[in-house]
Amino acid sequence: MSVHIQDSPALAYRRAGEAHDLDALMATLADDVVFHSPLSAGAEFRGKEQARELFSVVLDVLSDMRYLTDVGDERTRALTATARLGRMELHEAAVLEMGEDGLIKELTIWIRPLPALTTMMAALGPGLARATGRPALALLVGAAVKPLAAMTRFGDRTLVPLVARRRR
Repeated sequence: MSVHIQDSPALAYRRAGEAHDLDALMATLADDVVFHSPLSAGAEFRGKEQARELFSVVLDVLSDMRYLTDVGDERTRALTATARLGRMELHEAAVLEMGEDGLIKELTIWIRPLPALTTMMAALGPGLARATGRPALALLVGAAVKPLAAMTRFGDRTLVPLVARRRR
């Protein structure tokens, strides 16, 4: 079943993400789209070119994307989804703001739990640096964020259960 953007931009976006169809996903975005990253307040992606670079890396690292919730009106949609990042499950919440032309003009995403967010950072940072032709920066970014991802996975696996048991 195909979904046309004129019918529902949010549904077309969801279907494109689940199918890992970068071109279909890009067709849902306005030329001047703004993507607000869940990783840093300083990481904004503006315009279709930057969005394409970002989503090409995102679609390479995520699998089993499934949208669970889609609520809102024709101007604003809130979506929730699950996906796999390697062996880790992540949960995503997104707000899509539509422009007058019906295309997504602004996209803000949140990711949980923290180990999934930091693992996403460790995967996306180097991937984006390579995608934009900066392989040396990819090594630096990887070296900087991989310890953070490892610490949050350790804390989630080892320390959180210790704290949670005491509260009971």
